[in-house]
Amino acid sequence: MNKTLKLISILALALIVNTAAVQAAPDFNRPMPEEHMDGQGFPPPPPSGTELKKHRPPSHEEFEKRLNLTEEQKALAKAQREASIEKIKPIVEQIKAKKAEIEAVQKTRMAQRAIDERVAELQGEIHELRKQAHEIRKENMKAFEATLSEEQKKELQKMKEEGRKRFEEHRKNHVRQ
Repeated sequence: MNKTLKLISILALALIVNTAAVQAAPDFNRPMPEEHMDGQGFPPPPPSGTELKKHRPPSHEEFEKRLNLTEEQKALAKAQREASIEKIKPIVEQIKAKKAEIEAVQKTRMAQRAIDERVAELQGEIHELRKQAHEIRKENMKAFEATLSEEQKKELQKMKEEGRKRFEEHRKNHVRQ
């Protein structure tokens, strides 16, 4: 009798666990609410141009047009930009590798203290790599600014101030929420 009672208890528990697992599983076949769909099963398109453009930095063409760059200045800027990208690529790859290493370390069974120390060390290395990339960008900007006339430099300064202002407004609006 005791064995039968144990068997019934185990079967009942298995049935309860199985039922709970089935109920907790997400239903991927369930349609999304209509307000989130375009009628064909796709999410709605992004906001119209005015809403989207507000936060988007100007394109290279808009940038060149506003500064009134000559063809020679455009070609030089493009060459400098491409050279900068080539210098930064290995740094970006190193950063990606360090981030992947952080994820791997966090999944190990090492002591939490050892994990924290290694993660902190890797984050410090990432910080240094980001500094290197930032220095390359600064050098690129200085080289670009050296090709500009005084009038173009003033316009660039005005564009930078507008960008800072947009950034501050964006940050202020998103910190509140």
